[in-house]
Amino acid sequence: MATITFLPDRLNREPVVWRGLTTSELLLALVCGLSGGATFGIALAVLLHSWPLIPGSALAGAGLLLQGGGRILARIKRGKPDSWLYQALFAWLERHRLLRRPQLIQHSTVWVVRRSVK
Repeated sequence: MATITFLPDRLNREPVVWRGLTTSELLLALVCGLSGGATFGIALAVLLHSWPLIPGSALAGAGLLLQGGGRILARIKRGKPDSWLYQALFAWLERHRLLRRPQLIQHSTVWVVRRSVK
């Protein structure tokens, strides 16, 4: 019976599916693109009195975000841990006070290890 001489570190990572995005990141980008496009479509529909602009704008927003956002996110995410995107998203939401219960510690200070004279 042979033993493994190395420990594969990327064995349990989520595979890249589309333009550097994993499945969960792709779903997140899709939801953000749909909601942003739908918001823009509602504004256009109210302005132009054409209600079919709402789903059309939502699909266009999702498509644009998936095409362009995948490259940008893959470039930003390069070399960072797998959970970086979600931690950065939660940190942004907590900084802008959009979450009810904060879960991350976001206080930074300088540590001093020498004695001070008082």
